[in-house]
Amino acid sequence: MAKKILEAYDIVYLFLKDVLNLDEDIAASEAEKIKLAISDGTINNLAKYVHKVLDLNDLDCDYDVSKEKCRSCKRRTERNLL
Repeated sequence: MAKKILEAYDIVYLFLKDVLNLDEDIAASEAEKIKLAISDGTINNLAKYVHKVLDLNDLDCDYDVSKEKCRSCKRRTERNLL
C-alpha cells in the first residue's frame, strides 16, 4: 500500500511540475495533498497521459498502479522517471 501511495505522489508530481509547469515546491506540496485522495483508475489514466505528453510512449504497457510489476517495471526504472 505504501508503494502505491508513493507511486501516486510521483505521478501527480510529474504532472504538476512537467506538464503544468508548476514550481517544484508547489508541485510537491500539491502532490502530497492529492496522493491520498486520487483513485487507482484516475492515477492509471494520469500516468498514461503523463507518459504520452512527456513523449514516453514506449512505456505504454497497460499500466496499472495496483500491480506491483508496473511500479517496478524495468523500462520505467531504467529511465528514472518516477
